[in-house]
Amino acid sequence: MFRIHKQKFANFTKAAAAFVLCVAIIGVATAQSPEFPDRMPIVERPFSEDPDKFSFAIIGDKTGGGLDKWPVFDRSIDEINILKPDFAIMVGDLIQGNTTDIKQLAAEWKEFWQHESDLIVPFLPLPGNHDITNPVMYDYWKEHLGRTYSAFVYKDCLFITLNTEEWHNSKYEAWDWEKEGWFGTAQVKYVTDELAQHPDVRHTFVMLHRPIWLYESSGWEHIEEALGDRAYTVFAGHYHNLTLHTRNDRRYFVLSATGGGLTPQDVPEAGAFDHYSIVTVDGDEVTVAIIKPGNIYPADISTAVFKERLGNLLTFTPHFNINRAEDINTGNLEIAIDNSLEKHVTVEIAFHPSEHWQISPHQLTFEVKPGQSIEGTVALSVPSDALTPFPIYDYAVIYGGEQLRSGRNLLHPIDKSNMRVLKDWVLLGPFDLGVTEAPADANDVPSNFQTALLPEFGGDATYEGQAGEIVWQEHVSETERINLDDAFGNPDWAFGYGMTYIKSPDERRVFAQIGWGSNLGRFFLNGVELPAASAPGTHLYRGWAHFELPLKAGWNMVVVQSGDYKSGWDYRMEVADPTKALQFSVKNTDRQD
Repeated sequence: MFRIHKQKFANFTKAAAAFVLCVAIIGVATAQSPEFPDRMPIVERPFSEDPDKFSFAIIGDKTGGGLDKWPVFDRSIDEINILKPDFAIMVGDLIQGNTTDIKQLAAEWKEFWQHESDLIVPFLPLPGNHDITNPVMYDYWKEHLGRTYSAFVYKDCLFITLNTEEWHNSKYEAWDWEKEGWFGTAQVKYVTDELAQHPDVRHTFVMLHRPIWLYESSGWEHIEEALGDRAYTVFAGHYHNLTLHTRNDRRYFVLSATGGGLTPQDVPEAGAFDHYSIVTVDGDEVTVAIIKPGNIYPADISTAVFKERLGNLLTFTPHFNINRAEDINTGNLEIAIDNSLEKHVTVEIAFHPSEHWQISPHQLTFEVKPGQSIEGTVALSVPSDALTPFPIYDYAVIYGGEQLRSGRNLLHPIDKSNMRVLKDWVLLGPFDLGVTEAPADANDVPSNFQTALLPEFGGDATYEGQAGEIVWQEHVSETERINLDDAFGNPDWAFGYGMTYIKSPDERRVFAQIGWGSNLGRFFLNGVELPAASAPGTHLYRGWAHFELPLKAGWNMVVVQSGDYKSGWDYRMEVADPTKALQFSVKNTDRQD
């Protein structure tokens, strides 16, 4: 790796000293330097004296994986130095973080500043979820870097740097998400005040780590309303994948990483590559260059439109009815490729051998020109008593001669429209798992979870939970997943129960599936555990399990026992009901008209 500048800071204290010195120099050299708020995080270097045209760099996430990718970050710093923009902004995730150990924090920040110190232009960081993961890290940022959100004007352009992690502010005993959203009322007021004070700037740039505009009821709507009809552009990071969105006729960029963890793809339109960006302001015109070290791409290289078309490229439509009266169930699978992209596409599909499923043909290749649509049909047959496990297939998509996408999927022969999502449950929890760290062997199950007896259902019975007395509570989910984190108050090292009923007109076997979003899972029908519903995965139980429910005539009690170690706790259950013969309720009584 080449080096064009050496300015190693031994630690951030020396960086702060350099900042003070540069402030003194800039105050004499140029009147164009911005007036920064007190304690704003910045490692300052001389600003350009050009009063009109200027450029700035945006550096993406360095962390969230990518521990071995410092050379990517270093190379990007080298190239930014060659391009020499007026300054550089980093949209968060500078360190790995996720710790309360002050020594570890200091070591990680020291490592970052050692790499950053080769940059020769002013550097302005804003926090990401890896930089502020908890109140300890929030206080560390405030003490060692300064403000968590800021605004300044440079050459008649307003820059707003937001903090999407303000909810870790240690002054809040509990964050009121409904009132404060992701930013907090104080931050939103700060932004709206700055916008009101600078209504006639040439352009407004909004920088934040998480692309909060993609979140529901996030508080972004207040900032977007305050932005109004002024000229503005928004930049975020976090997802490590480049996507250009358009909202209100304005550009909203989700930038990829600059040395952070990601799985690269050869086709740049997929947005999965390390890059930094150079933004140039010339009069009222704003141009954005997406730069992969050694390569420069236009701003619209990876658009939401491209990804939408890519998502619609390949369609599987099953025509398969399960009939228990027949020994063999048959049907077909329609495969359609609609190439609305700009380059030639090759799609390769290969089904794995299956003990019960007969699939013909088991290998297919489609060559599809731009603007062309092609269809194919695969014949399916399976004994009615051996529906599961479903077949597996590998696929690859070649775009313009380069591999765009590949992977392994499950063939689901039942149309989604025939799957009933169960949203109504009664929940009981949380109970204590009895452990505070994950087992070394992922297949070891904590004894509190494995030996727990099914609780009694109905009535006003109370139970001793993880933090006191608990009772059964009805829960109607607004989404298709049952969010146990929300329902149980975000506990760690806990388990709980969900219960509902299914009424069948007769004795029958129906197909069902459950998506486990947890570390532990057990499934019971009428008090009997169904092991097939608890498919082990990387976290004991994670992902989809497909199985059959042996329903009796009348009401059947379904119980989900789910356990989780830390965060991301939910499940989703679906039951095949193509003839609408089944009835679903949290009570084992018939519906009243």
